[in-house]
Amino acid sequence: MSDGFVRLDPVDSGSSGSTKRDASFKVVAGLGNSNCYSFATADGAYLRHRNFSLRADRYDGSDLFRKDATFCPRTSPYTGAVMLESINYPGRYLRHRNFQLRLDRDDDSQLFRADSAFRVVNGWS
Repeated sequence: MSDGFVRLDPVDSGSSGSTKRDASFKVVAGLGNSNCYSFATADGAYLRHRNFSLRADRYDGSDLFRKDATFCPRTSPYTGAVMLESINYPGRYLRHRNFQLRLDRDDDSQLFRADSAFRVVNGWS
């Protein structure tokens, strides 16, 4: 987390407790579709997209928030990984670009497939 935006930055055993906490999310049933995923932060916010950038916001109870915070797993070409498709923008997937997470359309490139492949791992906190 950096200024409310979600980034992919290096975190290791030597990182501070706050950095480790900011880098850990709990996978929960999707707020907009229980067959999909939402991601909760340690302080009770959820990861959601706004203007196609992923950020952490407090749940406001709205239908838009539920949809913005829900991502459905899709097959990835990488073993053990998934692509995460937005439920309210079909065809747009979570992807990192310049280490910031955002929603982008699949352009069928090798770079897109690599940048949008995610694996669930144990968190730091």
